[in-house]
Amino acid sequence: MNIFVNDYNDLCHERVFKKLSEIEKNGHLGYGSDAYTKKAKEYIKRDLKDEGVEIEFVGGGTIANIVAVSANLMPYEGIIAADTGHITAHETGSIEATGHKLETIEVPDGKLTADLIEQRVLSLGEEYHIEPKMVYISQTTELGTVYSLEELREIYRVCVMHGLYLYIDGARMATGLAASGIDVSELPKVCDIFTLGGTKNGAMYGEAIVIVDDDLKTNIRKFMKQRGAVMAKGFALGAQFAALFEEGLYYELGKKSFEASKKLETKLREAGVKFYQEPVSNQIFIEYPVEKIDDLARENMFEVMPLDEDNRVLRFVTTYMTTDEEIENLVKLI
Repeated sequence: MNIFVNDYNDLCHERVFKKLSEIEKNGHLGYGSDAYTKKAKEYIKRDLKDEGVEIEFVGGGTIANIVAVSANLMPYEGIIAADTGHITAHETGSIEATGHKLETIEVPDGKLTADLIEQRVLSLGEEYHIEPKMVYISQTTELGTVYSLEELREIYRVCVMHGLYLYIDGARMATGLAASGIDVSELPKVCDIFTLGGTKNGAMYGEAIVIVDDDLKTNIRKFMKQRGAVMAKGFALGAQFAALFEEGLYYELGKKSFEASKKLETKLREAGVKFYQEPVSNQIFIEYPVEKIDDLARENMFEVMPLDEDNRVLRFVTTYMTTDEEIENLVKLI
């Protein structure tokens, strides 16, 4: 079976597993006070070239978003996001459940722009409106699109001008960095808070929340504790991120995932498929006839989404484990 259904179908990378196997040999301090977590934070700060950030590790992407988005907002403050954003459509109303309204903007490619954000902010000036306080974007987006460094700078400029925090959901940040050519050290300069996702890039589980803005650091640890996000055995998270960032494995795996996507894109173009969204990262979307899907699914795993009566959108996701053989086997059956 050729697996293109998602980028979290592995247990973890072998170097992460090896690091985890070491922790059983000794006892450890709990709640993130252990040596592994300390080292992981040091490695990330080194790569960011910023010793002033605060870093917290949590178990998954949804809780990372809940903490990052709502820990320091007032009840009447809301979040601007794309209508396709993960917090908008894939988290069962987790943000709304914290009491904060999402102000969504319809976008064709999953990406917000500085102009769209400014237009929405200016439309929310009445007393009876929510007060927009944060902008949510993701790198990469739910449609596999990618923000350039210049786009991020322009979005952040508008956010600062209007007193908004900018949060970048980095569940697929490793691939996003590879696809955009952005160095990770640029991230603290273009947003107030972001995540570095491990679950979809070699970790067994876990996301790193990186808090840049001092105001957002104030209550985040207490909020995490209240929401059940602080793990007693935090050393299991710390060890994984230490393995990912000690020698650059995090970026290597993101690059492998991206390179595999470019190979798949080339083969699909040669096969003459119609792309639903122009591919730029490790999520590739094509339009495909309904009557052919069952045959394709016999030897391939992928996601199917609605399009019209006769066609569906298929999503193929590459990972650091995707092989040339898997790509060849998929495309020859297309």
